[in-house]
Amino acid sequence: MKKTIQLLLVVLTFTVSANAQEIDESKNFIYKTDGSILYGKNLEYQTPMFKKNYFNLDSLTIKSKDVKFYKSGVNFFGSIQGSGASFARRTIKGKVNYYVLTSTYYNAAPINNMGGIGLGGTSTTQNYYYNSGFNSLKVANYENLSVDLQKNPISIVYLKKHHNAKKKRTIAYVLGGIAMVAGILTSAKKTGETTNSFNPYTGTYETTDVTELRPVNLAIGLAGFGTVVATMISSKKKKQYIQKAIEVYNEN
Repeated sequence: MKKTIQLLLVVLTFTVSANAQEIDESKNFIYKTDGSILYGKNLEYQTPMFKKNYFNLDSLTIKSKDVKFYKSGVNFFGSIQGSGASFARRTIKGKVNYYVLTSTYYNAAPINNMGGIGLGGTSTTQNYYYNSGFNSLKVANYENLSVDLQKNPISIVYLKKHHNAKKKRTIAYVLGGIAMVAGILTSAKKTGETTNSFNPYTGTYETTDVTELRPVNLAIGLAGFGTVVATMISSKKKKQYIQKAIEVYNEN
């Protein structure tokens, strides 16, 4: 009974309303969806495979869906769409905060031609969000930011650069993709001759058509591939325009 009373006193001591005082970001804390704040020393975010995500804050357990923001060590995170399913890390703090959500996906391992299982791979994606204060996160795109940053003309200039770069990227992907596929598929031409070769996997001889390489078509395909790769690299600059627009806004 005594321990229960002590635990209640601790919770009452370190649970405050966001409106009651300014939040102390030098400490670890959880900002709940109801606006209350829980401070603590040890904060861990648990993501079990077959259970719903949750937080351990000292001796307390808080459901992930009840958490809007949390700060652990030097990192600050905000819930995506307020669901508590994913949290983006804040990379810029100011009048407008900027968040990055990095997600890693594991690709299924394919079956190789020997009948065995091949090696799977991973792919990583990044999504960007923003907010002000402790308001809910929004997607960091041209449509949203052009409204919220409209008071700063320099920020709008960077947002327009981002918007134009996005349109150019789409066109480049389409044209580069068409050239790559068409060039590679037509780079080999049948000569009309055939050849017999032994297939060790089937144990039989197989007849295949003899083909010759079309250098021009292959060059077109490779140029298309180069366009796609160059566009992927340049897309990083497009994302920098969004970040720059927010940084400029925070300076004024």
